[in-house]
Amino acid sequence: IITYDPTRGGVSVVTEKGDTTRSFLLVQEAKPSDSGRYTCNPSNAQSKSITVHVLNGEYPAAMQHGGQARQPRLYSLLLCLCLLLY
Repeated sequence: IITYDPTRGGVSVVTEKGDTTRSFLLVQEAKPSDSGRYTCNPSNAQSKSITVHVLNGEYPAAMQHGGQARQPRLYSLLLCLCLLLY
């Protein structure tokens, strides 16, 4: 289960089910106020947390992309943060 503040708007959860279930928290129009610590706490696995920093503008030297191609701005803040739910 992923919980978030639904009053913010522009936040959605996408869940891909299969042998391994993956959930993604997508934040549209991310602002510095969306920065903070995000935690995924699945019922059947250990919780994991990350700290997200939302910057004004784009500063590629300050961004970590995990070696993958950049996603469109809409998905540039993949906050999941719950990449694997067993």
